[in-house]
Amino acid sequence: MIDFLLSIEEHKEEYDSRQAWKIRYPLSTILFLVFACQLAGVETWKEMEDFIEMNESVLREYVDLSAGCPSHDTLERVVSMVNPDFLKELKLSFEASSETTDFSKLIAVDGKTIRGNRGKHQSPTHIVTAYDGGNRISLGQVAVEDKSNEITAIPRLLCQLDLRKSVVTIDAMGT
Repeated sequence: MIDFLLSIEEHKEEYDSRQAWKIRYPLSTILFLVFACQLAGVETWKEMEDFIEMNESVLREYVDLSAGCPSHDTLERVVSMVNPDFLKELKLSFEASSETTDFSKLIAVDGKTIRGNRGKHQSPTHIVTAYDGGNRISLGQVAVEDKSNEITAIPRLLCQLDLRKSVVTIDAMGT
């Protein structure tokens, strides 16, 4: 990540045409924030502003936000001034330096009630499954105990899995 920020600083005179006395955010800060938003799936300038505000404490670990969070207008204006070829080169550099591009598995965790298996005095079985979407296989299942719910079963399931280099998604019940 540091290499990415340094490469911007090395070329800022060449690609940053803003008037020095009006600069509130360094070019490296603006571009880092925009690329981070894009990696997170954020698309519009307004959504980027909202994303930055919501994640300000984490983003401060990487860039200087002492002037506060840039507005959507600032993000759009600064990016529009940068040479598109330089932007493309920087985006590739950012993605290569980003840890988030190194995930190998996408695991979805969800619970289901198995219908048609309950007895007269027995409730239907409810299970929580971890599914590897990329490889299209189930990685594991645990039954939800009677008089309990998915929230207690999910940690038991996750402890059984190797989650290194994985993105895990859980539906609203797991939050």
